[in-house]
Amino acid sequence: MRVPYRDFDDWWTPYTTGVGPAGDWVAGLDPGEREQVRAACAAHLPDGPFEISATAWAVTGRA
Repeated sequence: MRVPYRDFDDWWTPYTTGVGPAGDWVAGLDPGEREQVRAACAAHLPDGPFEISATAWAVTGRA
């Protein structure tokens, strides 16, 4: 799966809403820590537009 983003803010904004494990973690940071994480992520991603590739594996079973 490839997910397109318009720019870095398009990618970053969902993490600031507290949704999911990553969003919950980011929302729990103090403003200074949150900015450090944002800056570190921004240093590794282009301004935009860009795509991110992801693979999810899931298994269920019953014994």
